[in-house]
Amino acid sequence: MGKIRGRSGNLLVKLLPDADVEPVFRGASRRGGRLLAWLAVLAGPLLTVAGLVVLQPAGAPPMRDGGASAPSASPEGWAEMYVRSWLSATRDDSAGLETFYPAGATIQRAPGTQVPIDTAVISTVSEAGSWSVVVIADVLRLQPDGKRKASLLCTQVAVTGAAGAYVATALPAPVACPSTGGAVELAYDEVADPTGPIAQSVSGFLVAYLAGQGQLDRFISPGASLAPPTPAPFAGMRLNELRTHEKFEPGQAARPPDGTVVHTLVHAWGVDAAGQTTPVDYPLALVARAGRWEISRIDPAPLPAGH
Repeated sequence: MGKIRGRSGNLLVKLLPDADVEPVFRGASRRGGRLLAWLAVLAGPLLTVAGLVVLQPAGAPPMRDGGASAPSASPEGWAEMYVRSWLSATRDDSAGLETFYPAGATIQRAPGTQVPIDTAVISTVSEAGSWSVVVIADVLRLQPDGKRKASLLCTQVAVTGAAGAYVATALPAPVACPSTGGAVELAYDEVADPTGPIAQSVSGFLVAYLAGQGQLDRFISPGASLAPPTPAPFAGMRLNELRTHEKFEPGQAARPPDGTVVHTLVHAWGVDAAGQTTPVDYPLALVARAGRWEISRIDPAPLPAGH
């Protein structure tokens, strides 16, 4: 099937100003936006200490006799905070780098020119009390033209631990990030009528589920477990394209027998209160009941070709 293209009629679910789809920075949504991330640079070492507290598991940490904390099984979270501190350090503020690497480092970077937006561990190898942790970071950097650009950086962190304490044995070393595979062929060959009964049910569901408008129960099957995100992430929704796995004859989708199932892939735009749009995709399963289509579940992943 190749690429799925959305050229067949936009269905305006809610009348909102048109807006161009802005590029979505990877990972920024979980950190509350780029602006807050840049302001966070000013907080310096306090953020490092706070981050270490946040990384602790819920509840009291395991304790050994005498009240000392017992070592955890692996230092992934510790390594993440080390990389964040290293990326945040400037010539005016070490960002608590010595907390992780007592030898420290001479930092020449000017303040406000680089900040990690998000980090995640992608691999860990351990051997005899030492760990090699690869951390991927989404980094926002100031460019020569004054603009800021996001990019991914993978680093290898060497850590050793004894008596419940961790320490880095070297500064983080940039390494190659995992490669991205080619586009995946999907099993949604049919383009649904953007004004048809399936599209109407999907549109009503998206508006209720993602924009908090209307009664969600009207669009989902009895017993379906589909609690909406809270707070609602969008102010409105626009359906861009709807494709189905199953093929229907003309008019057949308007009079489905009870129990008929259809698998759909929905391409839509979420519109925020400022009129800005974010593209979203949903693989939805619908089932017919009493002559209408109801959403029964959000599939865990789109159906691959050949399914």
